[in-house]
Amino acid sequence: MNKYLFLLVALISCNTQNFLISSTYQHWTGGRPETGSGTNYKFKLIAPDNELSFKIESLKAHQRVLKFNLSPEKYEKGDTIMIFAYKSEEDWHSNNVCEIQYQLKNKKHIFFPKKLKEIDRLLYP
Repeated sequence: MNKYLFLLVALISCNTQNFLISSTYQHWTGGRPETGSGTNYKFKLIAPDNELSFKIESLKAHQRVLKFNLSPEKYEKGDTIMIFAYKSEEDWHSNNVCEIQYQLKNKKHIFFPKKLKEIDRLLYP
């Protein structure tokens, strides 16, 4: 009986927003003036479902909409997914540091990570 009660409590307390493992960003600068500079973002998460039921729709951070790629593109529930992103020219105005919009089983959700960890600046030669 206790096993079933524990399982029921665990299922009820599951939150779809507990899939994020880490979120980081890193400023970079090229070694020559014409190479420029930018910011790379990396999000690591556990897929709450396969790629047909779980999709990242948009990422936004530091007042910009982010362009992103998923790796791997095909995944199953429980797989680790890496999202690599960078800033686009499109502005995003919000008091939040970051916003992840996703779709899970045909329902839209918005998740606001509490923080993005900054990694030391990358200086290319």
